[in-house]
Amino acid sequence: MTDGKIRIEARNLSAQIQYRGRGNPPVSHPDSAISNCFPGLEFDFRAIWRRIFEGIVLHESSNYVVDIEDPALEHLRGCRLLEVDGNKVAVKAVGPHIPGRGPVTLGVSGNPNAVAFMEWSNTIALIRDKQGKAVQCTLTAQPSELEILPDDPGVPTQTVDLTMRQLFAAAEAGSEAEIIPVLAEALAYPGELTQGLCSPWQNDYRECACYYWAASRPDYVNVVAADDGSSWGDNWMQAKLTGDYLPDNRADSRLITYDDLFKEWERVLRFVVGGATEPEER
Repeated sequence: MTDGKIRIEARNLSAQIQYRGRGNPPVSHPDSAISNCFPGLEFDFRAIWRRIFEGIVLHESSNYVVDIEDPALEHLRGCRLLEVDGNKVAVKAVGPHIPGRGPVTLGVSGNPNAVAFMEWSNTIALIRDKQGKAVQCTLTAQPSELEILPDDPGVPTQTVDLTMRQLFAAAEAGSEAEIIPVLAEALAYPGELTQGLCSPWQNDYRECACYYWAASRPDYVNVVAADDGSSWGDNWMQAKLTGDYLPDNRADSRLITYDDLFKEWERVLRFVVGGATEPEER
């Protein structure tokens, strides 16, 4: 209570995580990630999956053990993590291959077993109560470049106990440790939260449109509505804004090119205020 007014201040961990510091843009917040399986605009939250278990390093978007930090676990290098605490981390991808047809197994040349890795965040959610504790993990017995289904009877497996790391850091508060809303340093080393983003960033900004982290950029700008419900306007990536929308096509010379973005993005990417681009002379 201050000045005779009662104020409610959220103090639990969830509320602190949602706090946005003054000056921090919305895209710097964890919930700005496009989905569980893609990076956000300013960081790649998948990085915390890489070191979720002590002693090994997983690929940020799969179950492949890419590196070993504990020499005693060297036999796990190159293996595939199949189950965690009895939960499968991959399933068979099944769906329609041709519209109107029935579902089929969706195998491809690089993934003949049609394995779909479960989103890392869902796997972490299943074992969130095991932080700091040993978790029983099942992996392939041998290194495997190919993705493997957990219930493949023809694949030898091995079971090991791996300790799940704490997600958040702890600070000493008197005689007890208090969990604070900062990622534990052991989960992501300096620079790792951003190393998964495109380099240079302009490449994905031009190419990936609304399907990747560049979804945060504008698309349809300078929109003018007609009486019949239609509208006209510009594609923000047009080199010249004419009011005639051009479909996104990286081969169309009328659109901003990769070279344009690499060499002079400050000029070609005009600010959009209230849905309209700033005048070119500015």
